[in-house]
Amino acid sequence: MARFYGFGVDRNHSGMCVQPIDPRYFRAFKAVDEAGSFSEAADLAAMTQANVSKHIKALEEQIGNLLFLRTPHGAVITDAGVRLRDYIRNMENLQSHFLAGLHDHAVEAKGRVSCAMPASCLLLPRAAALFHRQQAHADLCINVHLIPADKIIEKVMDGSIDVGVSIDRVDHARLEYIPLDKEEYVAAGSPRMNIAALDADSLLQYKFISHPEFSFYFRCWRYHFFPEWHHAHAVSLKYVGRANSIHDALLMVVKGHGISLFPRHCIDAYLREGTLQEYRCPGKPLLLNDLHLVRLNTLSRSRGMDLFISWFAEGCG
Repeated sequence: MARFYGFGVDRNHSGMCVQPIDPRYFRAFKAVDEAGSFSEAADLAAMTQANVSKHIKALEEQIGNLLFLRTPHGAVITDAGVRLRDYIRNMENLQSHFLAGLHDHAVEAKGRVSCAMPASCLLLPRAAALFHRQQAHADLCINVHLIPADKIIEKVMDGSIDVGVSIDRVDHARLEYIPLDKEEYVAAGSPRMNIAALDADSLLQYKFISHPEFSFYFRCWRYHFFPEWHHAHAVSLKYVGRANSIHDALLMVVKGHGISLFPRHCIDAYLREGTLQEYRCPGKPLLLNDLHLVRLNTLSRSRGMDLFISWFAEGCG
């Protein structure tokens, strides 16, 4: 028997037979992966520790590779375990898209879907397309909550919203992430701010405008453009304004009060007309960050939820 990651393969004269992986064991695997120990995984998966170990052993026998190294410091995932983690995520995404597409035109969606996203994501073209398509389903109500990005996963976890658009990712056994766009982050200011002269030595001399997502954008931006400036954080900057929304921050930046960080799609028109200028670093690639839909990983989803995920994930084409 030749073994490969993800499958046990029997070779014989009639060809090759692939042994499927039993998905009943995935809950134990995801819990150990999240918790980092078999004892804590038992609580997370609502199973006994003996059953967690039994399920992991069964998976390892099916796959033909160790999934975790048992160490004094806990369970350490192996390369095969990482491959299985990716396999499970891909299968769950395929299932979600399949179920949504299967019934897209067969049954009228009803009910209510609550979605949370940062205000900047409301300006994504796919968001506008989503609401346009929703108009064909009069009995499906999509409630959108504009909240700070760092609150979205918390709201998904406590069940107060059904699905969120997340700019960050926190791995957890109860969460599923569905890839969306890549979002580019840009430092920008009015022409009189001379943002082109910004460098690591002068960064702390510039005047900044903060907004609810600024700290996350700045962390990504600083790591990307000034990795050597590892002791500085968003709190190290000189602020002349703290806006309650990204829209208000943009107005302050356009007026020349300071510079800030935005997704490119929020300020592209201002950049094209010359009202704003962006910081550029020759030789550096674009600063891109992945956007995801995030939801609880549960099989009990409404038809409306399936449609929402399908529309948003596919760009509502």
